[in-house]
Amino acid sequence: MRTLFILTLSALAATVTGCMSEVRTSDKNSTYDCSGLGKGWGDCTQKADAECGARNYTVVSRMGAADEKDSSGNTEMKRTMVVRCNR
Repeated sequence: MRTLFILTLSALAATVTGCMSEVRTSDKNSTYDCSGLGKGWGDCTQKADAECGARNYTVVSRMGAADEKDSSGNTEMKRTMVVRCNR
């Protein structure tokens, strides 16, 4: 029982802390994954601001969908935003 609790807690911690990443798709577009508990579109825009300059980018697309509820009853959002820097 303790092992199950530790594994569940570890999975939750990994979900909360490691959910934002940047993936380069081409020289002009950048894709940001800001999925997970406690994350939102603001996390994606902060990364775009850091890369391109504050509001110096065009949002190409935003995709978001809710996953099924986990064992605690929370629904996790999957979010992806593609931006093009205005350089």
